[in-house]
Amino acid sequence: MKKIIEVIKKKWLRKTMLTIALIAILLAIYFGINIWVQSLNIDPFDFTQEKRYTLSDESKEQVKNVEEDVTIYFFGYTEDSTAFSLAKQYNNVNSHIKAEVVNITERPDLAQTYGISNENSIGIVVQSEQRYKILSSSELYTYDYTTYETIDMTEQKLTNAILDTTIVDKPKIYFLTGHNEYSIDSELYTLAAYIQNDVNDIETLNLLTTEFPEDCDTLVIASPLSDFQEIEVDAIIKYIQNGGNILWMNDVMVNDVSLPNVQKVLDLYGISFGKGVLLETDTSKMLVNSPAFIIPTVISHKITEDVYDGTGVVLPSSGKIILSDTEKLEELKVDITPIMQSTETSFYREDFSVSTMNKTNSDQEGVVTIALEAEKEVGENKTSKLIVFANNLFATNETLTVQNYNIYPIQLANNKDIVLNSIAYLTDRGDTIRIRKDTGYVTYTATQQQDNIIRGIIFGVPVLIIIIGIVIWQVRRRKK
Repeated sequence: MKKIIEVIKKKWLRKTMLTIALIAILLAIYFGINIWVQSLNIDPFDFTQEKRYTLSDESKEQVKNVEEDVTIYFFGYTEDSTAFSLAKQYNNVNSHIKAEVVNITERPDLAQTYGISNENSIGIVVQSEQRYKILSSSELYTYDYTTYETIDMTEQKLTNAILDTTIVDKPKIYFLTGHNEYSIDSELYTLAAYIQNDVNDIETLNLLTTEFPEDCDTLVIASPLSDFQEIEVDAIIKYIQNGGNILWMNDVMVNDVSLPNVQKVLDLYGISFGKGVLLETDTSKMLVNSPAFIIPTVISHKITEDVYDGTGVVLPSSGKIILSDTEKLEELKVDITPIMQSTETSFYREDFSVSTMNKTNSDQEGVVTIALEAEKEVGENKTSKLIVFANNLFATNETLTVQNYNIYPIQLANNKDIVLNSIAYLTDRGDTIRIRKDTGYVTYTATQQQDNIIRGIIFGVPVLIIIIGIVIWQVRRRKK
């Protein structure tokens, strides 16, 4: 009996040890392969149509020549977060750029440097040798009020932050003030934030108290309600004659106010603004059955290359641009390129006493110009460019009510992009236009239970398969 027990123990022990060894070897191979693959830093497989989780060719092109060391710190993120996975892909393009998940308790020095005090704080810091930029988690997403979708802006924010912290000289954008224009501190606050995020410096300019700055790359004039002074006109004309560029957005003036000095500047390009408003009759060319919120025809142009064949833009209460005749434009040495026009089903109204939204006999039906580029020759091999919109409300964060919905014009369709592209074009930085990557999808966050199930499938199923295989092997062996 004793001999039998010893034989059983030896055989059982030997087989058990072999089984344990086999399981250990298989698990070691499984985890070893995973660690090896992760060390290769291979871009993730992205089967989404919009390539949401893959760095775009545009971003790769922009960052490939960055020569400074840049570190992207992720506070409150995990190694497997999609934002961090995207950021790691920059290193495959440029070895100067790396991403790192930071534990505040382990790196209190970084937390103190960037003013992060809460262990649960979530944010991203892009640090170069020159400067750093902080991105909050809320900045990585925006909301499309026309499609009711959350839009992922992570790549746009990361790429532009890398450029922002490494660029030597950022373009300077000046917003003219002193004439009751829309302000970057209120109505244009959101737009100003977008412009700054596109690697630009923004300042206001009051020409009655300040000389025209030599570093002005683009002057923005946003719906002046009072006239320019002569000294201001002279300064702006001098800026134009030196090849300066202007972005001019102008809302319809309901009150018949005369601004002769403002018109002096516009006369240099042979344009003026009408004193009426555009309305639409085609429901497919208006926002939610609101005739004053028109969806114009967007014409192919450098600033519209990603817009004109898409969802376009939405213009609330737009006016029109009136052009001088061909002979006058030739005399002024101005070339006109239309950017946006109303549709054939729209009509133009100058009589604001008419309350109906339907066309009347006093209204003018047909196509009118809403936005254009005027390029003026001001010297040998020197030009001044003017991008002008007969609308300004579309670029504001004013709260408007449409069919009982509160909307923000700057967030509608491609409104912000048409302005940002205009700035990029006027500052000769058209290569940054395509960096903004709106993927347009509804974000989805798994619950804790769903996350546990997913992890169970990833890690538990392989182990379960191994165990089942061993059991089947043992059963078959005993049957022999």
